[in-house]
Amino acid sequence: MGKYTGILLVSDWDRTVTGPDRKVPPANTEAVLRFMEGGGLLSIATGHTRLSHKSRWAELPTNAPHIVFNGAEIYDYRDERSLWQGPLPEESRALFTRLLERHPALHFEIQRPAETFVFGEDMGLAEIMRKMGVPIRLAPLEQVSRPWLQFAVSGSPGKGGKGGADTDWFRYSDGEIDALFGGILEEINAPGTGCCGSRSLPFLIEAQALGCSKGETARRLQAMLGCHTLVCCGDAMNDLSMLRAADRAFVAGDGAKELLDMGFTVTAPSDVGVLADVIARL
Repeated sequence: MGKYTGILLVSDWDRTVTGPDRKVPPANTEAVLRFMEGGGLLSIATGHTRLSHKSRWAELPTNAPHIVFNGAEIYDYRDERSLWQGPLPEESRALFTRLLERHPALHFEIQRPAETFVFGEDMGLAEIMRKMGVPIRLAPLEQVSRPWLQFAVSGSPGKGGKGGADTDWFRYSDGEIDALFGGILEEINAPGTGCCGSRSLPFLIEAQALGCSKGETARRLQAMLGCHTLVCCGDAMNDLSMLRAADRAFVAGDGAKELLDMGFTVTAPSDVGVLADVIARL
């Protein structure tokens, strides 16, 4: 048995595994190799789809299945198979329809296991997804078959002179955007929708079925793997559920202010090496 045997480390990807430049700091790679050699299991939990995350999962060595769609699927990239899914309930169709009708100027996505349907304003996001290898579909909503694993609502805060080339969108704040997306989030999380949503970015909301948050699915994965300790680290509000579910929880030093103020252990900034700092403390 190694020093880390029985520990499952689940990390967010953007601004946790990677720095603001979207690159993995060498310190993280070196640390996770030591962690795995010592018997630890490493997984990634991301809001990305199965296919969009596939374009980057090999950038960091891991030895456990990954959590994608913000908790709606556990996927084994080595064997290329789904180990567990939690699809959105049928009630989500009515909710999605209402939001689409009320906010036609926003970008909407329905994310199925191996394809994404887009609605509303494109905002250039479809092209980004195509570059990541995600098949994009256009069809009337009534023709989008199930299962739906996640739906997303996003805006474009850079329009109208807001923000700029150097703006840190992970920490962006704007009263108008906060009011708009805060209201949408309340509607998604209202009783009876069967959904739970979170703001991965100030202008991005992602919704899954109740019981399918990152935290609940991290615990599912822990049970699958038979680990005695769950360690989680993240930087944004969609990571809150797994930070609360963890036996030990860590927040990136340059993470969302809301998380930094909640009493979790704060690590080095993401460009220095969040995972390296976490593993050094285990």
